[in-house]
Amino acid sequence: MSVGEFMRKRREELGISLRQLSKLTDLSENRLFRIEHDRTNLYAFEVNRLSQGLYLSVSDIMVTVEKYDTETVSYADHMLYQRLKERMGDLDGKD
Repeated sequence: MSVGEFMRKRREELGISLRQLSKLTDLSENRLFRIEHDRTNLYAFEVNRLSQGLYLSVSDIMVTVEKYDTETVSYADHMLYQRLKERMGDLDGKD
């Protein structure tokens, strides 16, 4: 499951529409649609806003990415995960 799929599933579990999530996160509906359908890269600030709007921690999102099989992780998801780890000071220099 990609990060976008994970976020869409979480939004649906909470019964929140794209319009409602847009208001909660201050991200446009179009941007949220593109994120949920893996049509764009995520920025760290967007992950932070989405985690708050979906009542998740950034760690919850990172764990989702980390659980991927290395063969199924998209390059964008892998890079997002690495950037988030670096930002949190947890990167240990290993691949």
